[in-house]
Amino acid sequence: MAEIPLFPLPLVLFPGGRLSLQIVETRYLDMVKQCMKDDVGFGIIMIREGNQLLKNAEEQLPSVAHSGTYAAIVDFDQRDNGLLGIIVEGQARFAVRDQYETSERLMMADVEFLVTENKETVPAEKSHLSEILASLLEHEAVEALRLNVDLDDASEVGGRLTELLPIPNDLKQRLLEMRNPIARLEDLDKLIVKMQDRLQ
Repeated sequence: MAEIPLFPLPLVLFPGGRLSLQIVETRYLDMVKQCMKDDVGFGIIMIREGNQLLKNAEEQLPSVAHSGTYAAIVDFDQRDNGLLGIIVEGQARFAVRDQYETSERLMMADVEFLVTENKETVPAEKSHLSEILASLLEHEAVEALRLNVDLDDASEVGGRLTELLPIPNDLKQRLLEMRNPIARLEDLDKLIVKMQDRLQ
């Protein structure tokens, strides 16, 4: 069991994935500075209900998922607007066992880190998913994250596709919680077929 700060966001991050974040609120700026000082990361967890940014001191923290991904800060800079920007990379999935709020209104959690998925090769009948991902990786915004993706690795292909495809966050969360990378590819394949059918 480990105690980590949580950064609730309206998205899902997988191990190996990267996010570019702009730190707006003072509570998260302090959290990021402390993490950088201590050389530790924090948990990225999906918001189920509520707001990421608090409008006032009385507003409740958002309701979040029961699992997320521990992320390490791999780069930072000062944005043109003067705010701190960071790039984080997912390291390991975790399950929340207990959760509480600090006096600074940060969300903290006792978490259990989950076993790393077995390395599986993308099956030949799912190789088109690797091709779709390769095309998405050429997008300018994605290239800026400098992702290093093994297109033969089922976990990596499934994770990156889930992060990049325009599918609802509750489905992305369900895919994160799956333990079988091949089953995840099968579900993604079905979702992509449905998306293509809607476009026709």
